[in-house]
Amino acid sequence: MEIDSSKVYNNTSPTLRPMGFGELLDTTFSLYRRNFLGYLGIATIYFITMIIGGSISLFNESVPQIEWVLIWTLTLIVICCIFVVVVSGFVLATAQAYIDNSVKSVTVLKYTINRFFPCFIGLLFYGLLTVLAVFLLTLFLETVFDIIRMNYSWNIVLSLLIFLISASIAVYFITSWCFFAAAILVERQSIRLSFSRRRELMRGMTLQHILGTMTAIFLLFLSVTFIFRFSLIFLLTLTGFFDSGGLNKMFRSIVFIQIPIFQGELSPPNIVLYLINIGVDSLTMPIWVIGSTLLYFDQRIRNEAFDIEMMAERQGE
Repeated sequence: MEIDSSKVYNNTSPTLRPMGFGELLDTTFSLYRRNFLGYLGIATIYFITMIIGGSISLFNESVPQIEWVLIWTLTLIVICCIFVVVVSGFVLATAQAYIDNSVKSVTVLKYTINRFFPCFIGLLFYGLLTVLAVFLLTLFLETVFDIIRMNYSWNIVLSLLIFLISASIAVYFITSWCFFAAAILVERQSIRLSFSRRRELMRGMTLQHILGTMTAIFLLFLSVTFIFRFSLIFLLTLTGFFDSGGLNKMFRSIVFIQIPIFQGELSPPNIVLYLINIGVDSLTMPIWVIGSTLLYFDQRIRNEAFDIEMMAERQGE
């Protein structure tokens, strides 16, 4: 998929130049705001998929247990595949928005579906690395703390330490995948070369810069998500739709999306709660992908003079 470089320097496109932290955040929201409908078109695929996934619970009592497990296994696999397509679509849409100042949802989805396999392989690879790194880290820290005299306060310290380091590992590998996906989708590289491109571009960044920038973007994403979820659910609580006994479930659902997998969970409050959660996630999910992709372009501008390359292509037309 070619990016139309003739639009790079029109009056409405972002100026291609190295970005500081504040400008990167500002550009993230600027791109999302100006191309909201394009991102929404891609996010709708995720929203519909999650609704269909939740509706599978309607068949729980009509099938044997073995078939029920198989159905849910296949459902989760499909959801993961759709998630890859959607997030990959956000990466490519951000490239379109940043270079062409427009997002063509249908074109983006067609191309990301064609490039699904390499993106999925990359996500699987970095996902397994994340799980393995977190597991080994947890095992090591627990062994170290076992040597120390354990009590309640030490358990809190251990849990907090594991959470912070695990979150940092996850942020690092998610950023790595976004760089990998950008090489696949924007530069049309092979899987092998995309891994090399990811290393090449991230080599010029310090670990503090990667974690600092992406952690801030993730915290911003989580904050916006939390505010929207809490506001909607709190308003429904005030109207009496959610009773006071369900407040604990309400706050848990703000952090985690709970798919209703049993018919007994299909009460109207739970269904509305689920729809609110996936609806808000569909609207806010592009934020962290946009930030990661802009960081990719920022590295190309700093290390490879990508802005000058685009200008030269435009002048050569």
